[in-house]
Amino acid sequence: IDKALDKVNSIQGIEFDWIEKEEVHGNSGHDIGVIAQEIEKVLPDVVTTRDSGYKAVKYEKIVPLLIEGIKEQQGTIEQLKDRIKKLESK
Repeated sequence: IDKALDKVNSIQGIEFDWIEKEEVHGNSGHDIGVIAQEIEKVLPDVVTTRDSGYKAVKYEKIVPLLIEGIKEQQGTIEQLKDRIKKLESK
């Protein structure tokens, strides 16, 4: 996944309260999630539009993006650790 960390950085996790609409969904109460329109810009295949017109996120399909983002981040951490070791050895 190209530029996985950039993609992760372009979306936000949110907290929200469900607006009860039994004809659309059976959810209620407080929840956490993402904004489908943000995800759609980054990973369009992860978002679907239901017959009701509401967008839905296939959360399990976000996991590969997160894995690759962590790998990119770890690579940066390792580079920085190497630079610190070199500076400390001088």
